[in-house]
Amino acid sequence: MCGSAIKKVVKSVTGVLGMDAPKAPKPPKAPDPAPTAVDAGVSAAREDERRRRAAAAGQSSTILTGAGGLTESASTGRKTLLGA
Repeated sequence: MCGSAIKKVVKSVTGVLGMDAPKAPKPPKAPDPAPTAVDAGVSAAREDERRRRAAAAGQSSTILTGAGGLTESASTGRKTLLGA
């Protein structure tokens, strides 16, 4: 109860003294997107390029060794501290 009375008093005092908060300006209106015509050749080339990149990034990017496997022996030495 007391809180609402205090808010009313503060609001009336700040209004009389000209201490109202400034209002933010309205944001500018967003421009309408320009319509674009899609050429069939351009969209086909884009799709071909997408397919080519997807095929190139297939399983070959995850295989780190060749058909012969590793050619060097595994390093099974003892662990060392860095800088030692």
